[in-house]
Amino acid sequence: MIRFYRHFVACLFIALLAGCTFVRYEYQAPVSEAGLQCVAQCANLREMCSANESYRAQNEAYACEQRNRWNYQQCLRRARNKDEARGCGLGQPMCWANANTYRCDEYYRSCFVGCGGRVDVIKEK
Repeated sequence: MIRFYRHFVACLFIALLAGCTFVRYEYQAPVSEAGLQCVAQCANLREMCSANESYRAQNEAYACEQRNRWNYQQCLRRARNKDEARGCGLGQPMCWANANTYRCDEYYRSCFVGCGGRVDVIKEK
């Protein structure tokens, strides 16, 4: 039964990818000096936003690891024998978090256009 679900999920994933449209952006910078300085400020803000997102993701993963350690220690304290203690590490969630910089990129594109630049959206299948 587990094999069936694995195959089903794999087929579903492939079907979803087949219908995906990939988007890329082409940037045309403004021509004025003031516009170029404005775009540089936009880039600095995007970098700060991305760094904040990275920091948030690291903190989220660290907090998960701390919860796992605490839950593991509590399980060991409650274990009545070695077999129960061996099972304490099972079922712990994986601790990882990705920095979601989507909003940072969206803001950058908006800022870029506000500075007099142009952003072309190119969709590819």
